[in-house]
Amino acid sequence: MANSTHRVTAGLVFLGTRNFDIVRIGNRISMVLDWLDEQTTGLRILSDCEANLNSDHFVLRIEIQQDHKLSALSQPAEHFLALSLLQTDPEAPPQTQLALSVMAHVLRALHSTLAPDFVQWIHPLALLSHAEFLEAVTFQDEYEPAAPQAEIVPHPKAAAARCRLPDIELTHQALHARYVSESDAAPEDHVTGALRAVFRDSLETTPAATIQTDSIRESTAPLRLSVWILTITLGLFALPVAAALAIVNLMRGENLRLASQTAAMTGLFLTLQVNGATAQALQAMQDLLG
Repeated sequence: MANSTHRVTAGLVFLGTRNFDIVRIGNRISMVLDWLDEQTTGLRILSDCEANLNSDHFVLRIEIQQDHKLSALSQPAEHFLALSLLQTDPEAPPQTQLALSVMAHVLRALHSTLAPDFVQWIHPLALLSHAEFLEAVTFQDEYEPAAPQAEIVPHPKAAAARCRLPDIELTHQALHARYVSESDAAPEDHVTGALRAVFRDSLETTPAATIQTDSIRESTAPLRLSVWILTITLGLFALPVAAALAIVNLMRGENLRLASQTAAMTGLFLTLQVNGATAQALQAMQDLLG
């Protein structure tokens, strides 16, 4: 299982024969990504054993392999559900923390529904049994002081959940050191503790990770450009309204829904004015409101 700054791989190990539905697995992963605010843009089923799931920043490849050999097992796995997460833009700065967080949450969701015998983390030798993985993502470490804020991320809003994920770089280093070092005295403690940290709230939130709750700006440049085009077009018919909308765009960000609603309301009142029905419409609204 190879990993790089732009690629993260992991998987689920099944020692016995299992039947898999690649469509259901893809849909399950899509729900997890949506919960993490990593909106899915398409699920492509290549065969009964392969599928590609595209999101805003990543391409997740799903592959079901038979008789797969693992370095940490003496016998080949009957089935191996391989997951490979790759950045959509290879020239963009590597988002290692986000990639590891997404992969950890996907593994957790699939683990609860498929119940594998082992979970392959992001290193070839990082193999956890079903019970060890369940303990790692469920319970607090025995020797760790209790912290009310150090819990599994419960937030239903994906953006909040993603921004409150922990320092995944430390998690990766701990896992790597656990399986590569030969002088480790208690390897199981390091594995479960490190993997459990993936699902904890970050106690030190950096300013860059702070959620901008007052911003309504669209996430992509084409959508923001569409808002400005709509604003300029609106200025040809109602300049004061377009000026107010432009101020909102500059202050809070470009929002296509707001611009569309503004254009629709402006068109309605312009139509009423042209047909001389403004007074009747206002009277009807007053009667409706009592």
